[in-house]
Amino acid sequence: MPKPNQKKIIRLLGVGFDSDDGHVRITKGENYDVLMGSDKSHEYIQQLIQKIEDELKARSLTLDDFSPEEFSTFVQSIK
Repeated sequence: MPKPNQKKIIRLLGVGFDSDDGHVRITKGENYDVLMGSDKSHEYIQQLIQKIEDELKARSLTLDDFSPEEFSTFVQSIK
């Protein structure tokens, strides 16, 4: 059970499953991690997360301002 003043840690996680070159790709950002994937899919996930972060910043929002359902709708609106 969380303590009353305990801060939640909310991050985005992008995982690519299409790597066949044996290269381990890991990118860490302030609010996200991108793991694995081919060079192309890893870069795509990074760009998508950057769009999400830019839009959150433009609207003065954070990840913990959303329920999972609200976040899904938010992401679909910025693609």
